Amino acid sequence: MQECKFKCLLVKAVDESLNCLGDSVRYSIYFHLEYTFGIKREEIPKKPEIFADKLEELFKDGSCFIKKLILKRLYESVGLEFKRKENYSFSDYINEIKNLLTKQAEIKAEGTLACKKRK
Repeated sequence: MQECKFKCLLVKAVDESLNCLGDSVRYSIYFHLEYTFGIKREEIPKKPEIFADKLEELFKDGSCFIKKLILKRLYESVGLEFKRKENYSFSDYINEIKNLLTKQAEIKAEGTLACKKRK
């Protein structure tokens, strides 16, 4: 369940961030990612490092702005503020959120089990 939530949050963050460039640009980026680089929109959560590399190929230095926007939106979606960390890659930030969601799910599951045991 958390895996699905993470995927949805990341794809939504990417969609919203690319949409800042305009609808037609967003569709063009997804088109190039799929047909030039072989990475579909729904595969981005499984391949964040490849996605980041392909953004760099498409936008060169401008990819930093797009990646930062994606990360800001992703962090906001889980109630956190995005803060740059030294030596962190795009994938490191993505994995941090994925791990956070997994831990939250585990804590929630433990709480549910504890409540059931008390009854």
